[in-house]
Amino acid sequence: MSAEERKSIDNAIWLCSNCSIDIDRDTNRYSAEKLKDWKNQAEEAARAELGKKLPGKGDAIDTVTAALTGLPKTYLADAISNVHQASQRSLENLDPRFQVMTAYRDGTTSIGIYAKENVECSMRISGDSVRHYLEKYQLLFEHGKDLEIESELITIEGSALLKELLENADGTLSISSPKLQATQKLWLAQADMSRVETFDDIQGVISFGTKSFTFEGHACNNLFNLNYQRSFDANDDRVNITMSLGFDQWEGVSIASLPFFHKLDSLFKCMSEGWEMFTSLEVAGTRVFASKGTCVDKWEYVLDTASLLHYIACCRTVSQYFSLNIPFTARLSYTSDDHRKVSEVADIIQGRQILNEDRISSNPTCEFIVDDDYAIATVLQKIDRPITIQIVDHSPDEVEVFGERIALPSRVITLDNVLPHVQAQLSTLKKGDLIFVEWVPQDDFKCSISYKS
Repeated sequence: MSAEERKSIDNAIWLCSNCSIDIDRDTNRYSAEKLKDWKNQAEEAARAELGKKLPGKGDAIDTVTAALTGLPKTYLADAISNVHQASQRSLENLDPRFQVMTAYRDGTTSIGIYAKENVECSMRISGDSVRHYLEKYQLLFEHGKDLEIESELITIEGSALLKELLENADGTLSISSPKLQATQKLWLAQADMSRVETFDDIQGVISFGTKSFTFEGHACNNLFNLNYQRSFDANDDRVNITMSLGFDQWEGVSIASLPFFHKLDSLFKCMSEGWEMFTSLEVAGTRVFASKGTCVDKWEYVLDTASLLHYIACCRTVSQYFSLNIPFTARLSYTSDDHRKVSEVADIIQGRQILNEDRISSNPTCEFIVDDDYAIATVLQKIDRPITIQIVDHSPDEVEVFGERIALPSRVITLDNVLPHVQAQLSTLKKGDLIFVEWVPQDDFKCSISYKS
């Protein structure tokens, strides 16, 4: 059957381009009768499909599921791996000089491309972005800093794989320097070395350039992050260190049970108090770099973070004492007065609100009312040696913890080793009179404050 016969109105057999070319190249291969049978079958299939919608995205996913598992929507442990392998293989077929690794996380597809050999490509950057790209490229080349640029700004020639990925998707091209797994040791010591405190190992990677290397690592389940850059120049011993805390790890967690809190609080407390910081970088167990002792108590970030962690520590004490479940939020806002107040309350709860004579600005005072039998006046007259007295302050008070206001119980003030000084003639007092008493500290005086249970 010739192409003209196949296309004629009498036969009316139209096929896809590939099938029609295959048939028309060999006019003796198929008879008109056989092709007419195909026509009849195609028409019957078309009539059966009338009124049916085209498959949607969900149908396509179900089809892939069935292809991977053999049964529609049946779980297969290797399904995700199979999809990635299929994607990787199809991409590698575009350019076998590269190895491809795919990943999908939080709605973002990542495609890693690793050259198996030296590959020559040309890249053209759109005019307005050239200078920005060159600055980033210099950082990549000299210091190992990863380079990122929007894919829509790039045109690549020399690799069908790179061209396909960059021209048919909105995304970001990231060029990374080689990475080396490393462990950063960190410890703190007091100036006289009488006390040393070690911190968790900081796991990370080293990036290399021609002029310096950069370490990026984390500890405490990514709560603590440490980055620094050091020159290869033996005469340049400067190290640019950056620390940060990932408070998003704590978001919504009860402040009474924040993970790794004590470690981080102790670390920043020691640093803010002038302890020297020492570091040692290890690769595969071999020390490749060690720093001298450095004091970071003047760093603004260290001081601010130490203050914040102290505020959180005080809030934790209060919430635990009152059995409150208060969630952490990084969006908290508090004043210096709020900090002072919650710190004072935490000290009282922990029994640290103890004052000696040097720490009080004036002698404690109180007032008594003369009762029916003048008992209080009689007692005060007979006191001739230091005593202990408790005064209950019923004044209403409250404290704010992460935006929640908490009413405080009455304070109990205990005075040890005091003598009363009465500013009135006890013999002339009558029922209902007020007696103003000043408590004068004696040897071993102590004033402690607690909350009434």
